[in-house]
Amino acid sequence: MGALLKIQIPNDELHRRLGGGIPGGSIVVIEGDRGTGKSIFSQRLLYGFLKNDYSVAYVSSQYTTPEFINQMDSLGYGIIHELIKRKLLFISLYPLMTSVSKKEKFLPRFLGEPRLWEKQVVIIDSISSIFPRELKEEELRRLTEHLKKLSSLNKVIIMTVNPNEMDEKVLSTLEEVSSILIRLQVKVFGGDLKNSATIVKYNNAMGIFQKIIPFRVEPRVGFIVEIAAVV
Repeated sequence: MGALLKIQIPNDELHRRLGGGIPGGSIVVIEGDRGTGKSIFSQRLLYGFLKNDYSVAYVSSQYTTPEFINQMDSLGYGIIHELIKRKLLFISLYPLMTSVSKKEKFLPRFLGEPRLWEKQVVIIDSISSIFPRELKEEELRRLTEHLKKLSSLNKVIIMTVNPNEMDEKVLSTLEEVSSILIRLQVKVFGGDLKNSATIVKYNNAMGIFQKIIPFRVEPRVGFIVEIAAVV
């Protein structure tokens, strides 16, 4: 494992709750149903990496480039400067998502795109929207081998996934290959609905991490880690 990649920003304590950052060489899987905060979580990580001077590629199945800039601005996470300096490579796959046949031909192109994989951090939101529900055995093998190769180069790969959109075998393979597995849920706490992130697996942690991280999102303020624990 490589050095710890820092994600610290002034407004929240997520870095501390995650053991100080994300170890280099990590494959991170963020699981959750629709509406549990997968995109927000990955956007907070993106902004943290950029503010600590790492280069990032962000693949989105949800936003066009202008929409993504607006979304990040709405959280108080401006990224224009990093886009201009090419510290951030943003790839929108929104048009692709409308066609199942395009999805099926997508994996070879995806794995063979050098601009994407040269960055220190690659965030894919969401992998369950980009790939077909089921992958052939050979495709799944190619994907896992590619992820492991990138991990050996001390890159950080982060993938969000909706378990309801993915075949069980593909999902369990991604969970097995992951070094950090985070499950997001919306729970009732104190009469309110709260988002929470449960760290199911965290290999090679370099600091003490919190098993359950409750959080909320506020406009212009962004991702806020709650003080109280969610039970």
